[in-house]
Amino acid sequence: MKKPVRYRYSLYTRLKKWLQSTVIRWKNRNEGGGNLEKFPVLNIKEVALVRAEIHTGILLDESCNYAVYPNQKIYTVFESIEKALKHARQIIEERRNIECMLYGIDQRVLYCVNCNNFEAY
Repeated sequence: MKKPVRYRYSLYTRLKKWLQSTVIRWKNRNEGGGNLEKFPVLNIKEVALVRAEIHTGILLDESCNYAVYPNQKIYTVFESIEKALKHARQIIEERRNIECMLYGIDQRVLYCVNCNNFEAY
């Protein structure tokens, strides 16, 4: 008589649980479960500057502290790309471990300035 075969936790079951947890996280995120500031409403020429730590990707507020509280301001709105790039360069001159992203009105990244491409802008 053969022994019954015990299967390990199947790949299908693990994938199914992972997918369910991803869907739950996505729903919670869309319901406003996050505590960070919402993307600002911009005019045509305006851009939003966001700071993040290069190695961890953690968003920083305007004074370059970790953004973990709902009242911290992570978006800085500028009236033109030139002013925003100038401010981003100043930030990177002071701290080399920060990268700055500039977002347009459609929430797309226009520029990403860090210590590696500092001279390009």
